[in-house]
Amino acid sequence: MASEGGAASAPHSSSNPPSADPAWAHGIVVDMARRKVQCKYCNRVLSGGVFRLKQHLAGIKGEVAPCSRVSAEVRQQFCQYMKEKETSKANISRRRQEIREELYAPPRRSVDLPRGRQTIDLDDDDEEQFRRASEASRRSFAEEDYL
Repeated sequence: MASEGGAASAPHSSSNPPSADPAWAHGIVVDMARRKVQCKYCNRVLSGGVFRLKQHLAGIKGEVAPCSRVSAEVRQQFCQYMKEKETSKANISRRRQEIREELYAPPRRSVDLPRGRQTIDLDDDDEEQFRRASEASRRSFAEEDYL
């Protein structure tokens, strides 16, 4: 192709895909600036980059027409890949939300209690009262042990 003649405008070719994504084994870059890729099975040019190519190969309708010439094995591979990605993104989103909630939650203080270390929520006033009560309790236990 004339556009692949080493010019800086077309750094990616079918032998030099833009990433290690497994979809690049099944499609080639037509125009990276416009995110156009071509399916190696049906030669359809798709807009939307490698994500649309994956939808096309998996047969996911809606954004792009499913490939009519891809093998059942490849179709299944990309269906599974898309499901795993979706699950992974959901897990990441859920974990990010948990972290946000932990960051914005009121401060938690760890204190030593007779039955072991426990975490309770205290504001500053409660913390001072708890500290005094805890010291008194420790003194009381120490006196009992001494007697």
